[in-house]
Amino acid sequence: MGAPLNTLTLDGLTLSGDALVDLAIALRIDREDAEWTCSFQRLIDELITSDGPLIAHTSGTTGPPKRIVLDRVDLLASAHLTGKTFGLTKGDRALLCLPCGFIAGKMMVVRAMVLGLDLHVIDPRGSILDHLDREEHFRFTAMVPHQLQRALEEDPERVNAQFNTILLGGGPVGSMLLDLVNTIGTKVFQSYGSTETLTHVALRALNGPDRSDAFRALGPVNFGLDVRGCLVIYTPHLSTSQHITNDLVELIDTTHFRWLGRVDNVILSGGKKVFPEQLEARTATVLPYPHYFTATADERLGQAVVLVLETENTAKEVMSDIMTALMQVLEKHELPRHVRTVPGFIRTESGKLVRRN
Repeated sequence: MGAPLNTLTLDGLTLSGDALVDLAIALRIDREDAEWTCSFQRLIDELITSDGPLIAHTSGTTGPPKRIVLDRVDLLASAHLTGKTFGLTKGDRALLCLPCGFIAGKMMVVRAMVLGLDLHVIDPRGSILDHLDREEHFRFTAMVPHQLQRALEEDPERVNAQFNTILLGGGPVGSMLLDLVNTIGTKVFQSYGSTETLTHVALRALNGPDRSDAFRALGPVNFGLDVRGCLVIYTPHLSTSQHITNDLVELIDTTHFRWLGRVDNVILSGGKKVFPEQLEARTATVLPYPHYFTATADERLGQAVVLVLETENTAKEVMSDIMTALMQVLEKHELPRHVRTVPGFIRTESGKLVRRN
């Protein structure tokens, strides 16, 4: 059994127990066609009506979604770690613009409850700026990369004026977004973590004087490597103190690493390792179609790089323009030997791409 989580401040109004449940129900009824309001209500019910563990599910990008049981003591420990990392204090204004069906949205609500943040809740779909009044200001929020990129493309001055700190997770950060965040004063961080670690256990600053290409551990968290060269996370602040990942990294020291990619995605081509996620960070700005890199068997190279594009056009129709663009940003051994097109990719509920070889 864990500590109760039954009080939440929403837009300056502090509610607890049945009053908070009633507000969540009213939000759902008012916008009954919106799944995000249902997931918010379900989370509030789960947090208030029970003092047992919280149930979450992995995203399902590398296999079927897994059911994860999160102890309440771990929810509190994670929330306090975030509060200490970002200097959050009671009454700080925070924005929830993520669905509560997944761990990132769940933890935004938990942090607000534990730290006494003043939470504002909006529809995570569409333009974030369209859902906000211009005079609103937020000390802290978490977003996925495409949300922030859209907001910066729409109005970077508003982002700069309305947000103090933005935490990014749930997807890769491309070079275009990196360029955009370096035009604003808002502090932007990329997070590293998982459902099992209750979201972030490491951060890297994407702009400002502390900008880095390496992730830094938070609080007591530290890192090691397994025999595959994959990251092992040690979390002494949580009930489970060790987490073995499938992430290949360059370990700088026990508290810093550079992320290379997933071990199950790496391509061994002609004796060289090619990391699809690294390629995609470079090609995001030059290819006009959603895409990913994968591999196919090759008698000479062992594995050959394959580019898969989401488009109704045929590979023959796009080949010339695609290869011209790729040669601007990729090394010779990274260039795809094959280009394939499909009319639509498979994506998880949270919008993450599911790769297929």
